[in-house]
Amino acid sequence: MNPQNENFSAKLNRLFEESRKPDGSQYSQAEVVEKTKGALTRVYLWKLRKGSASNPGFHVIQALADFFGVDPSYFFESDELNTEQIQWSLTNDALVDQIALRSSELDDEGKQAVLDMIESIAKSKDKNQLRNDEEHRP
Repeated sequence: MNPQNENFSAKLNRLFEESRKPDGSQYSQAEVVEKTKGALTRVYLWKLRKGSASNPGFHVIQALADFFGVDPSYFFESDELNTEQIQWSLTNDALVDQIALRSSELDDEGKQAVLDMIESIAKSKDKNQLRNDEEHRP
C-alpha cells in the first residue's frame, strides 16, 4: 500500500470522525455519497477510507472537500497543518456548516459567486480594521 494512499484515507477518516451534522451526529457514508451527487459510489468511498483505492481524481477530492467544508488542499498538506485546519473548521459555528453544505448544491457559477462574496466581505473587514487601527493610534 502506498503511504500517500494511507495518508489520504487517514485524512478522510478523520473528517468522518470529527465532522458533525447540526444535530451532533456523524455523517454516514450513504449521506456523503448522496450529497456528492454522483462523484462517488458507496464502494469507491469505502475503498478510499480503507486505503485500497489509489489516486482519486480531483473531482472526487473536490466533492469530498465541498461536503466536509475543507479546502481540497487538506488532503495534500502536512498532518500538522491539517489538524489545525480541521479543528478550526469543525469548531466554528453552525453557520459555516450551513454555508458549506448549501454551496455544495450550487453549480460552478454559483460556487464562484459565493466565493467572490466571501472574499469581498473579508477585504471590506480588513479595510475597516485598518481604518480603526489608524484612528486609535496615539
